[in-house]
Amino acid sequence: MKLLVVGGGIAGLAAAWEAIARPGTEVVLVEADDRLGGKLHTESVDGFLIEHGPDSFVSYRPAAAQLAREVGLGDELIGTSGTRQVYLRSRDKLRPIPAGMGMVLPTRLLPFATTGILSVGAKLRAGLDLVLPRQLGTDDVAIGAFLRRRLGGGIVTGFADPMVGGIYGASVDELSLDAVLPSLRSDEAAHRSLILASLASGRKARAARRASGARGPGSPFQTLRGGLGTLVDSVADRLTAAGAEVRTGVSVRSLTRTEGGGAHAELSDGTVIEADAVVLAGGVRSSAELLAEVAPSAAAALADVPLATSNVINLGYRASAFPAPVTTHGWLEAQAAPISGVTVSSAKWAGRAGGDQVLIRAFVPERLGPIATADTDELLATVIAHVGTVLGATGAPFLTRLTRWTSVMPKYTVGHLDRIATAEAALAELPSWRIAGSALRGVGVPDCIADGRRQAAAALDAATTPEATPARETAARVRVDS
Repeated sequence: MKLLVVGGGIAGLAAAWEAIARPGTEVVLVEADDRLGGKLHTESVDGFLIEHGPDSFVSYRPAAAQLAREVGLGDELIGTSGTRQVYLRSRDKLRPIPAGMGMVLPTRLLPFATTGILSVGAKLRAGLDLVLPRQLGTDDVAIGAFLRRRLGGGIVTGFADPMVGGIYGASVDELSLDAVLPSLRSDEAAHRSLILASLASGRKARAARRASGARGPGSPFQTLRGGLGTLVDSVADRLTAAGAEVRTGVSVRSLTRTEGGGAHAELSDGTVIEADAVVLAGGVRSSAELLAEVAPSAAAALADVPLATSNVINLGYRASAFPAPVTTHGWLEAQAAPISGVTVSSAKWAGRAGGDQVLIRAFVPERLGPIATADTDELLATVIAHVGTVLGATGAPFLTRLTRWTSVMPKYTVGHLDRIATAEAALAELPSWRIAGSALRGVGVPDCIADGRRQAAAALDAATTPEATPARETAARVRVDS
């Protein structure tokens, strides 16, 4: 049994790892880039440990930590260090995010009622949620529209857009409620009031912690001591040691469905691979191109997933450039600004900078307008000036790194689940062909890992179950320009 994995990001690596554990399974992973990992990219330079993409993962979804342990990195898992205070910048002031505040709703009432992030009017409007009737429906809607109906615009601009939009790289007025925050719809159905549902959830979580003897909620985020790139390297090393073939700098130029329902692949270097099953875990556009003739309806649905551009700017300072130690973990912008937020990596994570250094990551998504596509000098100058103003810097960074992620960030806009369901239904006639990655079922690192593993298992299960293979065995061919 042979599995072909197209794409060497974390979803593809996880798919290969899942497959290689099955006795008698051959695995070939092909990555067009010269580097594995996709958006996971760690660099060590001048005493800084720089992340060009994600720097962590949520601890309440276990797939990432589980994979780290499986490849020998369990002792390298770390949580956030020091104070966990994060701010929202509102009306030109850094204001603490209220204790117990989720991305949208409070789990504790008093901190929410006394926060300076929202005006009195915005709080009163949010309070109407306590008495508003249910409005049940099944059609997908934008998160922003749903929240304005229940809680008013203040919650949207003060919390939801900077927090949810910051994660998903799009405005909450675009993002799908059903794909991103489906619990809000179920909370309205079950509790009527979103606030009452959130407060009840908070009480339940605190009671569970007390019962377990835990002193606090624990770190909501984890990473690896040497950066997320060490997860990529460790998985790749273990795959190779287990006999998997891992190839970089080579792309898949064409895919043919074989008579048995498997895949015939031709690579850009002329190599031909015959596989019983395939997981397409590259970018969603690449997957759409490879499926254009084999499964045109699936390809069309995948091509409809919108992609955004985002920029990650790492700035390395001397500690003396600031009037006081920079101990905050960062802030999000809840007002007009040239950035969406900042992570102070040197305060948030151990080992990211030397004792006399400060490492800051700033984010500029395309939803902020022309600044996201400005030339390098203008973009860096604008970000450095803004960060310096907010933190009172008296000196400039001595290290800068700009990473542009151009048209690769999937946006889960309204109708996203329907698009993915259409793609999966169209692939039903190719049960040993599966798609995985951040454009489908979750953008976080644990989501991608879990999805990659799940799709690899499903593809191999289908390939080993003859009755699951459709009777139609007409070969189709798709050519993709290199």
